[in-house]
Amino acid sequence: MQSLEMLTINEEPRDKEGLIELLWEAIEYFPKGIWGDIRYLGNIDVDHDVMIKLKAKFYRAFIFDSIMRRIRGMKKLLKSDALLLALMHDPVIAIYPKFERGRFRRVVNLVHDYISKDVGIVSLFKLEEESTVKVTAHGLGHSQGLRHHQEPIDLMYARLLNGNLIIRDGFCDRCQQELRTRSKLDDEKQIA
Repeated sequence: MQSLEMLTINEEPRDKEGLIELLWEAIEYFPKGIWGDIRYLGNIDVDHDVMIKLKAKFYRAFIFDSIMRRIRGMKKLLKSDALLLALMHDPVIAIYPKFERGRFRRVVNLVHDYISKDVGIVSLFKLEEESTVKVTAHGLGHSQGLRHHQEPIDLMYARLLNGNLIIRDGFCDRCQQELRTRSKLDDEKQIA
């Protein structure tokens, strides 16, 4: 079983209970034995990187690479083997160049989830309440090695937030099998 350590970024104290509950609900999508306990480490206040404008409103935001560096730094400081997951309501953006019509232009995208085996973020910025648990479970699926589906099969659909209905509110049979196999292999490694 894998443990989860959770911290919140720039959150109000009253929001922490809801975010912990959100994480427990996301974990319910997984087969038993994948996740162990959740340890809430607290809230940290982090200075934002930039201001962005969305629909005539300004928001303070994090640049993806910058916030991930900070979270990895926290992980190193904690010397933990558990997955360190940061939850926030602030926007996280990825900026990258795109070659189009003979020249480069800068593209900015919102990042709602990015979770690897050891660290991750979930940004709940502008998410509808019913999507928050699914996005969190989707990201946690990535941490377990699941890849995107190009069709709306289950929670691992690449465009989960595009408004398309998914066929299965959970993980498909293939993903469930991968999760069980991975869990069994992890258990065997811990015994050896």
